[in-house]
Amino acid sequence: MTGTTVSGALTRQMKALGLKSFPCAPGSWNKSSALNRMTPCSDCESSDPEEESQDNLKDLLNQHGSPWELDDRCSVEAQHIRELAVTRPEVITEQFIYSYFRSLRVVDQEVTEVDDGLLKFHSLEELVLSANKLQTVCSSNLPRTLKVLELCSNHISSLKGLTVNPPPALQHLGLAYNKIQVSLECKYLTADFWPTLVSLDLSFNDLTDLFDLISRLCTLNKLRILVLQGNPLTFIPAYRGYTIDSIKKLCVLDDISILPDEKHKYDGLCNQKESLTNKAKLFVHIGKVQGIPNPSIITEQHNASEYPIITFNYRVYYEFMEDQDRGELPESQPERYQNQQLTTPEVDVTLLNSPTSHFHTGLCKSDGLPWSDIIDYEYTKEHTITDLVLLKSFLLSGMTVTLIEEKILSWPPDADQGAAIPKFDKKAGGKDKEKDKARSSSRGSKAGSKSKKKKENLDDLRHDPPVVRTLGSVVMPLESLVSGESQTYHVCNFGILITDTEQHCNDKAPHDGKKHKEQKLKSGLESTETHKTPRSSAKEKHKDSTIKSTEDEPQSAPIPVTAEITVSFLH
Repeated sequence: MTGTTVSGALTRQMKALGLKSFPCAPGSWNKSSALNRMTPCSDCESSDPEEESQDNLKDLLNQHGSPWELDDRCSVEAQHIRELAVTRPEVITEQFIYSYFRSLRVVDQEVTEVDDGLLKFHSLEELVLSANKLQTVCSSNLPRTLKVLELCSNHISSLKGLTVNPPPALQHLGLAYNKIQVSLECKYLTADFWPTLVSLDLSFNDLTDLFDLISRLCTLNKLRILVLQGNPLTFIPAYRGYTIDSIKKLCVLDDISILPDEKHKYDGLCNQKESLTNKAKLFVHIGKVQGIPNPSIITEQHNASEYPIITFNYRVYYEFMEDQDRGELPESQPERYQNQQLTTPEVDVTLLNSPTSHFHTGLCKSDGLPWSDIIDYEYTKEHTITDLVLLKSFLLSGMTVTLIEEKILSWPPDADQGAAIPKFDKKAGGKDKEKDKARSSSRGSKAGSKSKKKKENLDDLRHDPPVVRTLGSVVMPLESLVSGESQTYHVCNFGILITDTEQHCNDKAPHDGKKHKEQKLKSGLESTETHKTPRSSAKEKHKDSTIKSTEDEPQSAPIPVTAEITVSFLH
């Protein structure tokens, strides 16, 4: 559908009403309607079998599923005039239609122009032109009787045409979800143009200058309802308090009633304009991370030697908007990410500023904490943003959160860098044997105490650069902060994690079983088992069935890795 005028869209809607065709209007189906009013026997059945009663005709207009049922978007007045076209079709003239309608809705009809055809509706009080393609509206083509004008979800960026000759009695003006950004447009929102305005909806535009806008709106003496949510200026800490204290008669702000205690709370704030900041302040809080499999259990099983000592740290990274020049590397970005690509390409945090991004982001990180069932970071950082329009774009796109694992190998200070175990001075052969014996026994019950002792001396060891691995990355939605919420809490779900050591263990298990079977065959155990007594065979079968039943027991469902993140505004 190409662009059209309001008159063209209304003409199509009038044709869709079918006021001049069945079941409305006079015709063979309704020709007795005029005679019935003149004859006393109006209750008599019609002699014409093709003629329908007026009740049947109205049922065809109102019944659900009827071919003549109206669309839900049509107004109540449209339904009433169709019923009138059944009961009194002779009054439905063009002049009557123009004087009959008090409300008109032209929604999602790709209207691009408000022409002077609207002036024919000289009784019109409400006009809804939402979800069209209007870039400007000439107020000279609006009926002078208009009280409600709704223009939301269009492409309007300038209010100049709307204020040329506006309806003098307009009480509500809806301009939500448009492209009003330039602060100069605020000069068209004064009592000089809208002296009777009671309700104003400017939500979800790109207005940034709070103090200039409020100074203009203060001239609207009858303004009681104001909606500004979704504009970047609402990110300013003093937004709500300053607005309430400046517009004294305001009753509702952003669909929230203003109570007397709130007015008292912000009393005098409008006089402190010089001390109020025009920047946004946000806080990012990282809480608990849980669901990470314990890496030390499998590591100790595969690390028989005393050194290296393997430790794991976990960090949470997130990308947040920064007021920096594009192309400048943020200070908080680790050097290793500048030259090293992460193991998961789709969550590569090195690609912070792609050419398609229109805002600049920096990489922030929490402290590195060792593994535990629940890692409680209690990390909080404040972010101050000056460019409020770009901040809105960033919040709508979401914040990328990445969970990183750092694997660190630690060695004795005097050990060779490439050695897997430290060198010891060998003395007498007997002592060597005792040392080997102690080393073999330490793999049993003393493994835990040795590990504990080694961990106590980590500060005295030499540490390799950490091996970094990305455990998962998600995008945390932040749209609610644009819609007026002061904070948003989200549990980021990274999915169920399978560690490298677990994967290595699963891959190695079939190979180990085959090797064990070969050893049994070589030692002759398999041939010996064939000569066992029936009793011993029964015992072995019972043992095998016990092992098999243990293996078949259902295991507890794995827990996904999650991180608790809160982002909030300072208000």
